[in-house]
Amino acid sequence: MGGAVFASRRDVNFMSNWLDLKDNPRLRSVYERRGQILRCIREFFWQRNFVETDVPTALRYPGQEPYLNPVPLTFHDPLGRPQPLYLQTSPEFSLKKLLAAGFSPIFSLTRSFRDYEEFGRTHNTEFTLLEWYRAPGVYQDFMEDMEALFKYVGAKLGCTTLRCQENSVSLQQSWQRRSMKELWSQYIGINLDNYLEFEPLRVIAKKRGYTVNESDEYEDIFFKIFLNEIEQHLGFDAPTFVYDYPKRMSSLSRACADDPRYAERVECYIAGLEIANGFGELVDANEQKQRLEVDQALRRKLGKATWPIDPEFIAALGAKTLDTAAGVAMGVDRMVLLFTGAHDLNEVIFQSVADQFENNQQ
Repeated sequence: MGGAVFASRRDVNFMSNWLDLKDNPRLRSVYERRGQILRCIREFFWQRNFVETDVPTALRYPGQEPYLNPVPLTFHDPLGRPQPLYLQTSPEFSLKKLLAAGFSPIFSLTRSFRDYEEFGRTHNTEFTLLEWYRAPGVYQDFMEDMEALFKYVGAKLGCTTLRCQENSVSLQQSWQRRSMKELWSQYIGINLDNYLEFEPLRVIAKKRGYTVNESDEYEDIFFKIFLNEIEQHLGFDAPTFVYDYPKRMSSLSRACADDPRYAERVECYIAGLEIANGFGELVDANEQKQRLEVDQALRRKLGKATWPIDPEFIAALGAKTLDTAAGVAMGVDRMVLLFTGAHDLNEVIFQSVADQFENNQQ
């Protein structure tokens, strides 16, 4: 099967009636390829002796990420007593508990949810997430895994090119690995070492013409520059891993051994699309709790809902069963988009929240 380009959502008759799929060959082709990709993902990890896990999607204690928003819900016991819960933004904490219990390597294909997301394009409130972890492990491991996974799926599908809108990239070549510091030097012309604190970064952002608001945090300013001047260059010549982010932007990853001002965080870009985010995992319980408390305080400062830090997660790390670990989260819907050349996520999800929302408005 080749990498055919499918019509945009404007040209496809998306209906709530599932029977309409029989009259829409383009959409059927996307869905059929989606099923093949999911099967190939499982085959890839099974062949490498990964254990497939099945973790809860409704949690008492979601993560503390300041810029993610869990979807709240309420369960009731037989007596009608309410239990507030949250749909997971990621299975990360659950999988790390399994790592600490001795399960490794592991992977999970699961649904995740994030409130206040745009519908379609490259985001959706409900989406499919692939995560895998190794203990012991380093972040170079999952970079090798991910390149091998895409090439395995491409070989099974007979697809040699990945596409995102008008952009395409060959799947056959070696993937690039670029440090964040290297990218800032190349595209911004500065040594990032000198801009790891708020004030110097604020000054350079204003000099480059960016508006800096009083409420902006370090990460806000960092991404104003990165998204506008660096990201647009990534993943076009070859799929590209970007690694070693400033430590203050990476609360779940361990510090780099050669420079503890940076942390072992990795993102991957393919044909201009950000596809994955992973870490050399922080496994020190005390440091992890302190970093999550900082995130929690930032959520409070931003006026967002807060909740206790997951005590079981901290206890699992405190058991000190992990020496090193590495893991990554990858958007499966975006992977399907790349292998089909679909216009956006609305074409690769069977029926998205966006479709349901629009149907309810009619």
